[in-house]
Amino acid sequence: MKIFFYMDRNPNNKSGVSWKMWKIERSGREVTVWWGPAIIVRRRPTPANTLQTKTWRFRTDERAKEAEQDRIREKLSKGYKRMARRRSS
Repeated sequence: MKIFFYMDRNPNNKSGVSWKMWKIERSGREVTVWWGPAIIVRRRPTPANTLQTKTWRFRTDERAKEAEQDRIREKLSKGYKRMARRRSS
């Protein structure tokens, strides 16, 4: 699973900052995304509540992989950053 987050100023929020989380996972011919608001817990973005989800099924694994990469490029172009993996202790 690849996890991305977004933080920017938002004058409509009480805090003045908007945190968002977006996750994507490809399993064979299926691509699933989760998204929603995030909060910071121990310096890491964490879902603020239950994330929304959507799944697409494609005819081939290759088309699913292309769709996953397209969606990731789209989020990166909007300012989302990839979340670093946690280190094992």
